[in-house]
This record gives sequence, C-alpha cells and structure tokens, in this order.
Amino acid sequence: MSKVASNVSFTNEQVCYTFPARLRSGGVFSPAERLGVPPLDDFFTGTVQLLNIQILMIVILSNLLHFFLHRLGIISFTSQCLAGVILGPTILAKYDYYRDHIFPQKSQDALVVTANMGYSMFMFLTGVKMDFGMLLRSGRKVMILGIATVLLPYMIGLGFQFTRIEAAPGLLERMQIIGSTAIQSMTTFPVVSHLMTELKLTNTELGRLALSTSLISGIVAASLELGATIITQIRGILNAGLTLGSALFAAFVLRPIMVWVIGQTPEGQKVHPACVPLLFAVAVVYEIFFDAMNQSPAMGPFVLGLAVPPGPPLGSAVVQSMETVTTSVFFPLFVVTAVMRGDLASFFWEFDNKGYYGSSLVMATVTKFLVCLFLSLPWMPRRDSVVLSLIMCSKGVYELSVYTFHRDTTSINEGYFSLNVVAIFINTVIIPILIKHLYDPSRKYAGYQSRNLFSLKPRTELRVLPCIYKPDHIISTINLLDLTCPTQDNPLGVYALHLVELVGRATPVFVSHQKQKPVSDSCSIDVILAFNQYERRSQQQHIGTPHAAATTTTVGTFTSISHHRFMSDDICTLALDKEVSLLLLPFHVKWGADGRVECADNSFRIVNSKVLERAPCSVGIFFDRGSFVSRQTTSDGGDDQPDHFYSVCVIYMGGGDDHEALCFAMRAAREPSLRLTILHLVPSDDDDDDMSVSRRRNARMASERLYDEVVLKEAMKGISGLANVRYEEHAVEDGPQTALLVREIANEHDLFVVGRRHGLDSKQTMGLTEWSEFPELGVVGDLLASPDLETKTSVLVVQQQKQVKK
Repeated sequence: MSKVASNVSFTNEQVCYTFPARLRSGGVFSPAERLGVPPLDDFFTGTVQLLNIQILMIVILSNLLHFFLHRLGIISFTSQCLAGVILGPTILAKYDYYRDHIFPQKSQDALVVTANMGYSMFMFLTGVKMDFGMLLRSGRKVMILGIATVLLPYMIGLGFQFTRIEAAPGLLERMQIIGSTAIQSMTTFPVVSHLMTELKLTNTELGRLALSTSLISGIVAASLELGATIITQIRGILNAGLTLGSALFAAFVLRPIMVWVIGQTPEGQKVHPACVPLLFAVAVVYEIFFDAMNQSPAMGPFVLGLAVPPGPPLGSAVVQSMETVTTSVFFPLFVVTAVMRGDLASFFWEFDNKGYYGSSLVMATVTKFLVCLFLSLPWMPRRDSVVLSLIMCSKGVYELSVYTFHRDTTSINEGYFSLNVVAIFINTVIIPILIKHLYDPSRKYAGYQSRNLFSLKPRTELRVLPCIYKPDHIISTINLLDLTCPTQDNPLGVYALHLVELVGRATPVFVSHQKQKPVSDSCSIDVILAFNQYERRSQQQHIGTPHAAATTTTVGTFTSISHHRFMSDDICTLALDKEVSLLLLPFHVKWGADGRVECADNSFRIVNSKVLERAPCSVGIFFDRGSFVSRQTTSDGGDDQPDHFYSVCVIYMGGGDDHEALCFAMRAAREPSLRLTILHLVPSDDDDDDMSVSRRRNARMASERLYDEVVLKEAMKGISGLANVRYEEHAVEDGPQTALLVREIANEHDLFVVGRRHGLDSKQTMGLTEWSEFPELGVVGDLLASPDLETKTSVLVVQQQKQVKK
C-alpha cells in the first residue's frame, strides 16, 4: 500500500502475474512439494480456491461480528464495514504472509469484479422492491421536503466552503471538498431503503414518508448529476440524453411488457420460469450501458428495477430468487472489499487536512439535519420529526460505492477516501441507535395526515377498505357501502380485502386481483364476483341521469392469506397504501335469524382489537342481525317514491368518534329511501356535580361541549333542506338512564350508528363501563350488542382516526 498524504494520490507497484492464469491448484498434497514449494503456498495460487477462501472469510467474519453487535443496535452494514477494517491494511493486511497469500494483489481483479456484480444485483433488487407509484401519491409537503433537503444543504455547504477556500492547498483538494458537499447533501433511496429494512420500519407511516422523501431527493440529485455530466464531459449532452432515454425506455416500453406478462399469469400462480433470468439479463445490459455512458454502472439495474411492477407475481418472483444470495453473500462482499481499500490507521497519523475535511463533512450533515427538522416540525410530532431528520442524514452503501469508484479512478487521494470511510462508519453507528431509542414501534401506523370522514374535504373521493372474514359478511358489507351514496362530486373508492387463514402452507400470500388473470377455483371468487357486480350496479343506477358518463364507484379486490396474528398488519398496510379514510371490520359474533347469538370467533376479535389500536385511519365495526337490507330492496326500481323507508339512528353525545359517526350518517341522509334520526343525548343540569369538579376540568368540559355543539350545528346546516332527517334531544342524568333509553328505542330503527368513545368519561355513560362485555364496541355499542336486548337491529360502531400527539 502507498503512504497516505495530502499531496500524494498513489504510488506505483510491480505485480507479477502468471499467464495463463491458474484457475485451480494441484491441491494441498501436490507435486509442487517436490520442487521445494510449500504445498499450502501452491494451493493459494489457484484463482478459484483463493476466491472461495476470500468470500468464505468475508461472509463468516461479517456474520460473526453482527451476531454480537446487533444486540447493541448496530445494523449489518456497520458490521460489514468493521470486517473490512479488520481484513484490510488497517489490521491484518500489515502482516506479510496474509497480504501475500490470502489477499494478494493479483487476486484483487476477480474479487472486485465479483463484488461489483453483487452490488449491481443489490441495486436491482432495491429498485424492484420500490413502488414508484408512491412518488405520484406524495403530497406537496413531502415534495417540498425532498427537494429542499438536497438543494438547501448543498447551497449552504458551498457557501461555507468558499469562506474557507484558502485552507485547501490545491485544486484537487478543492474539487474533493465540492464533490463531498454534493454527496453529503444527497439522501439516496437505496440507503434509506436498506436502513428501513434493517430497522423493520418499511411498513410504517414514518418509513414510507422517509422512502418517499428519499426518492424525491434521489431524483433531484440525479438531475444535478446529469447537469454536471453535461457541463464537465466532452460529450456530456449525448451521454446525459442517452442515459435519460434508457430510463424512459424502461418506463414506457419494458414496463408495459411486464404488465402484460402479469396479466397473462393465472391468479395465484407464478410467472413463467424464463421471465426472471431474462429480466436479470436485461439488468446486465443496463449495467453495461450506464458504464459506457460514464455513469455509475449499478444505477442501470436500479433504473430497470424501478420499472418492474412491485409485488406478486413478477416482482416477488425476482426478489425470492435473488434476495438471499445477494443480501447474504454479494452485498457483504462489496462492502468489505470497498472498506479494505483504505488504510485507516495511516490516515489518522499522516493525513494533514483532517480538520478541514472533517469540518466540511460535519457542516453538511448538521445543515441537512436542521433543514429537514425545520420543514417537518410544523406538521409532525417533535420526536418523529427528529427521527425523520436522522434518517435523511443517513449514509451507507451508495456513498461508499461513489467514493470507491473515485478512489479506483484516482479522482480522490487515499487519505480523503479513508476519511469518508470513517465518516460513513460513524454515521451508521450513531444514527440507527438513535432511531431505535427515539422511535416507538407500537405507533408504526400512526399517521401524520388526517384520514377520516370528519376531515374529508368536499368534492373528494371517499376511500373505504371493507374487510371480509367469511362469505356471510359480503352482502351486509355491500349494503353498508350503499349508505355512502356516491356521486360524481363525491365518488367512492372501495378496496375490498378478503382475509383467509393460512393453513397447509408456509408462505403468506397477498394477491391483487386487478393485476392477475382471475381463475375459477380462487378462494376469493365469491368476493371478486360480488364486488365486481356491485361496481357495475353502481354505474347502472346513473344511466339516464346527468352523471351517466361519470364514474362514481371504483372497486379493487385483494386477498391476504396469512396467520391470524399477522392479519392486522396486512389490513393496516393496505390502508396506508391506498390512503383510505375508513376501515370496515365485521364483528366476530354471528347472529341467527331469530336475533340470537349463533357463534363467535375470538381469533377475529383479536384481529379487530389490534386494528383499532394501530389503524392509520378511522375504523368501523359492523354487525348485522339480519334486518339490514340494501336500498335496491327498499324501492321499486324506477319509482321516485320508495315503498318502504329504512330507518337509521345516530346517537350523538360528543367527542371525535361521535363526530365521525355523524359524518357517516350525513352521507347516508342523501338516500331518499332512508329516514335518519339524530338522537342527541345531553347531560341534565346538576349544580352539585359541577361543584365537585375542579375549575380547570369544568372549563375543559365546557369548551369540549361547545365544540361538539358547533359540529352538530354545522352538520344540521348541511342537511337542513332534507325532509327525511329528524332531530331529537334527550337529557339524561347518568349511564343507567341512557341504557333504559337505548332499550326503549332499540326496535324502532333498522340501523344504529354510534361512536366508540373509548376512554371518554361523561355523565351520559357514567357507571356503564364496568358492565361492558365488548370493549371494542364502546359503551353504547356494547348495549346494542347485548343478547338480552331481543332486537334485530344492526349496529355500526365508529372510531375516529387516532391522531399522533405533537
């Protein structure tokens, strides 16, 4: 190895190669021993044996280090970097025998080529796992955050460098600092994706926000890189144009072909066996092309991976066939060999400009952290905003690959390379540990955007995710969806999820029935046909009306086959993906035709309870005692006046859950065959009770009551012209009086819509919580679900989206 100094890049070495190269040695007990060559030395001259030994040492040492370090919160990438430090010139390569026989200079070509191929495979898989559609679904805040976290740190960093330009001794050093500022300003999607996978945050709201932001930042950084290519290279415009053209070719030519292949694949089946090898061959072609265009070769497979439709059957087939060997062997091989290029010990003693370079790196990182924190604090909780800022400052394999490329092409000297390796190592030690300490995984589905009925803006699509546990739930769920009364101005998006218990197989399955060709023997065929018919019926209702050409209802069907303990994750993940406002869950109890309990499935009760705790949107639990019918059965087809009025009652006491229940009832009130009763239960005046509470609590209760009144008045104003809405107000003294009132009116209505009101104390429900049999229904919902009620009325219990505390 060469000496590391600020004014020296590399020294020349003479290396002897044997031609033709020996792929295999004669073995440990070879005839070479008779010629005076030690048998072990002769064994190490075989290229194949030596490469296998090197890979074996790298993989074993990396996994052994991670086995001990992961308990401290260290991610695998950091363990691999440490393995590179141990195997490289910093420690073991200082010994002559190790340097001459285990990792000799002449063996580096085969090892580096294998490692680089592995890195390209990793980038390809990262692109395949990425849902590029999340970029289109990113809101304005995320877009601004992604752009600002690249441009602002870069401009501030450059300004800081120009104030200290005299500290850089030469042109090479100044160019290195400018390049480092650009790299430190980036947040690349592969690094964030790998970090989220390591920390198991990929399917969390925070993780998805970080991935979306990093993708936008990566696009901005790639645009700047293309601009630099145009400016600095002789044929920069041609190279940049061809690079951009290859990305467009993947998006608009190759992707439609892959979508067509998926459409020809029977539902639940795998794609043709030739598809994955063919796709990998195209990835190699893209790697060669990007290298020819003087771009990072691994970015070619990454761009192609972005064009692959994520999920089953094609995306999952690619991941399943390549992920294990890539993440377990090739990825550690690349990281370790990259770190082995630097002599970190010599850097600390002989690199002259550590202070100048180090302050530049720290300045860029701190600036990026503060920019992200400042922009995210207004709409995120403080702790989550800090965690997001830490994620956006994370560095990893992409930055390491960039520095390795420039080190191999002598664009940077070895001291500067070692400095950046140390910086990346420190970054990957500190940031994951801080994230694990600050982030609460129990809140992984907690949203930062309002996704509920109460916050839904006018002329906006209502997205609902109804869950189907059993075939009995299909008809009642569709009948409930009828009450949303979609129109052209307020359309309805339905994402029906059929949940099937995993039995007789080891691997969970998630199927989107829009992507694959349906088959007649699918376990979800009844769900698919029923909801497709519901979509067609919804469109036929508007034939002959001004909205005939408009799409008022869109339906998508999905099937999740998994264990009961994982079903809540599938439900919440799909709710996040589709950005739904309301989740509909069937109650775990089934009533017979006589209104009595027929059976109960406690496993689905556990699923419902988990969803209520984790859901990123509002949740409704619905149970039908048999009286619930659709609006098609309440009117005589083309008659304007219905033959039968369907009676719905919403019980309103105040609070977020009751606001949500009221909003659902307001949508149902647009149906002419429905009569809506708003039953407002208010506490009776009791001066003694008011005197027994503190002034602060009394003021808070008065403020909340005033807000509840405002919400109710606004709702009544919106339906003031409807003749099928009736308002009633009843004063109650305590919970038992509320229970008596509910019993009196239980048989007067076909459907009750109530708020769950979990954890809310009020005079109207005082004394009822202790007797609650089903806490997931709330106090009033539990009263209506009681077997002693002797009624056939159906009930919808609504819980408003749980807001994240600031």
